[in-house]
Amino acid sequence: MMFRFNNTLICVLLFIASFFVFVQGLNVHGPEYRDDEIFYFKSTQDMLATGNVMSPKYFGEDRFQKPILFYWLILISYKIFGVNWFAARCVSALFAGLAVCLTWLIANDLFGRRRMATLSAVIVMTVPLFFRHAKNAVPDMALNFFIVMAIYYGFKCIKNPEKLKHSVLFFVACGLGFMIKGFAAFIAPMGTILLYALFTRNFKVLSFMRFGRGFFILAAIILPWFLFMIKTHGASYVEYMLVTETKSRLVGGAAEGAFVARVKMFLDHSLFYLKTIFNYFAPWSLFFFAAIPLTLKRVLEKRKGESEALLFLLSWVGVVFFFFSNMYFIISHYMLVLSTPFAILTSYFLLESLPQKDFIGKAKDILQKNILMVIFSVGFFVYCFIGIFLAGFHKAWLLPFAIAYVFSMRTIFRSQRIATAPLALGILMLFVFAQSTLIGKAGMTSHAALQKFAHTIKEDTSTDVVIGVGSHDIHEKEFQVYFDQQVKKSATSEDQETKERLVSLLNEKQKVYCLLTEKDFNNHLINFSTANLDILQEDYMLRKHLHIDKNFFAALLKLDKQKVHDYFMEKIILVRKDKNV
Repeated sequence: MMFRFNNTLICVLLFIASFFVFVQGLNVHGPEYRDDEIFYFKSTQDMLATGNVMSPKYFGEDRFQKPILFYWLILISYKIFGVNWFAARCVSALFAGLAVCLTWLIANDLFGRRRMATLSAVIVMTVPLFFRHAKNAVPDMALNFFIVMAIYYGFKCIKNPEKLKHSVLFFVACGLGFMIKGFAAFIAPMGTILLYALFTRNFKVLSFMRFGRGFFILAAIILPWFLFMIKTHGASYVEYMLVTETKSRLVGGAAEGAFVARVKMFLDHSLFYLKTIFNYFAPWSLFFFAAIPLTLKRVLEKRKGESEALLFLLSWVGVVFFFFSNMYFIISHYMLVLSTPFAILTSYFLLESLPQKDFIGKAKDILQKNILMVIFSVGFFVYCFIGIFLAGFHKAWLLPFAIAYVFSMRTIFRSQRIATAPLALGILMLFVFAQSTLIGKAGMTSHAALQKFAHTIKEDTSTDVVIGVGSHDIHEKEFQVYFDQQVKKSATSEDQETKERLVSLLNEKQKVYCLLTEKDFNNHLINFSTANLDILQEDYMLRKHLHIDKNFFAALLKLDKQKVHDYFMEKIILVRKDKNV
């Protein structure tokens, strides 16, 4: 008797596998690090120390930026794992694993094809934007999960309106998502349901949602904490939430009423988010953009079941894209909410067979397989390049790498299954992403050097010390993670302003430690008039701006590891100015 996996078991296995991948190296500041993490890491420590778990503070200042739920989740994680970066970040890894499961469930419910659902789960795990936020102590992945959960139960409610729990869970997810990061948590799900009802001309689905009851569910989840904050902080909190956090993000400043300006802004933002999808969802974005016309074609053909499923996904994509393109603020990680429909539509395209008698059908299969093989090859060679030239692998690894590559390409080329090539690419990407800690340990992330600089500063037992960053290419929040006092940023994109700020910093009465690139030191401080300025330490960080010329390729062909390394790394120096007498 053949053993069959049921949906629950598949989801459990998917969660375990994805969570295991996401939690690798969470205690290390790798290439996935985001500067906003420090706000949640430090604010929750303050909550733990003071017992004030209702109103977050960052270095003694009230922090009104986001609702409270994500802080509470990190606090719970601290209670379980202790106060460390792993505990802060594993909250996002948990929600990412759950989002992968929901992606599988939605794809399977929409199309009833497990192979497509599995590929969708693999794709969403390997979307670079998704993978990065799965390892960040920021609320975006938790928000994404609750939005996906709400849309999932919204779809279940449409298909099974007699089950009241689906509409309840829809509004619970919206409410919890709002307590993570605000209005997007119910605008995206509700907008998706409304647009789907409009497209299908089936407005009965709105009555299935039971919005009256949903309003009370939302109020019960959202109001208590907000009323507490208004009572505690009064007008300052209300003004911040209504003006800074809501109005400025949605409509911006003085030109908000100009129709032409709004249209231009929408077009500019749409282009920005198209570029974001292309770059931050690569390499799958190549197939996603090809999937859109095929999806529209299938919708117009009105295939039973399939056309409604595709229309639901298009409604999801359309609402999110339109909403964020209309906002005054543009931030690339807003597109994280598209990860699930992106993965499902891309999987649908990759596994959809067109008639082979049709030239387009033959061309799609041949081009798709060859493009996937090219992407696989590029990814494989990039990993080998990083391993050999930058991460310190021995040259002997070239032989097993070559054998693995030839075996993989042979398997992909000879396989008759259409899913083999995309699954092989997904597995390779998961393997490479899981090695991000190796990249950090090899010195390819800024934190490999920053940690050494921080250790040098911490050896100074003085209590009256100023710590600053003097280069625009070094982010002060990345350095902040190693200190219990605030790190000052004394640099901008303008050279003259940077020089003035640096001189001002080094003229402070206290002892000053300043981190900056060798280039900025030579430009701004080489003639600084003080006998107390000492260069304490030098190290290298990955360059923000690469300059590749013919000598680089010559060094590459010669396997000259040192020369190739120098093209990618930039010298950073730590200077100290003693306390003024």
